[in-house]
Amino acid sequence: MLERIVAWVLNNYLGNYVENLNTAQLSVALLQGEVELENLPLKKDALRHMGLPIQVCSGYVGKVKLQIPVPQIRSAPWVIIIEQLCLVTGPVKLAEWDEEAEERAAQEYKLSLLDAMEVRWRAEVESAQTSSYYATSYSSWLSFGTSLIANIIENLQLKIKDVHIRYEDDVTVPGQAFALGVTVESLTAQSCDDNWMPRFVGWDSGNTSFKLMELSTF
Repeated sequence: MLERIVAWVLNNYLGNYVENLNTAQLSVALLQGEVELENLPLKKDALRHMGLPIQVCSGYVGKVKLQIPVPQIRSAPWVIIIEQLCLVTGPVKLAEWDEEAEERAAQEYKLSLLDAMEVRWRAEVESAQTSSYYATSYSSWLSFGTSLIANIIENLQLKIKDVHIRYEDDVTVPGQAFALGVTVESLTAQSCDDNWMPRFVGWDSGNTSFKLMELSTF
């Protein structure tokens, strides 16, 4: 059951951005509480949800780690670590721009977020009703309880290290090309309290979530 939750986390948070994300065989790595994937190429449309006419020309993620606190699975955060993120971007050429496709992709992304929220709400409300459609469909792999899934989402930590982003443009200024680059040593994001102190936050602790983000050597 834990394997399916891990697969859901990886697909939900990384599936739209990287190619060759194979979550079919995770059992061996889970025994140590850590899943590690290497050399994942980035999808060309990984940035389309930003709503900008920018595409990925090339790029890869050197290493992705998902750390699962197996002994404290209900009281400690899961951690996604991304290392060696190299990305070359550029403008989408007007001949390749499809406004309808972009709008459709944005709409599908919004609907997927709404669907996920509805499933979570229905599974929680109807969990006591074994004959319920949502309870029957989702409780099998949410046997740890909807509170576990909510806690994973609420407290998921993100650590990104060694980032190099390059933008190349030969479209904006006709007959002239230019490029610029940005490097980031590390970027972290985690849950915190209302005093901006990092801590594990229960999913039912209130209607307001606080996230602390730290950027190093930009």
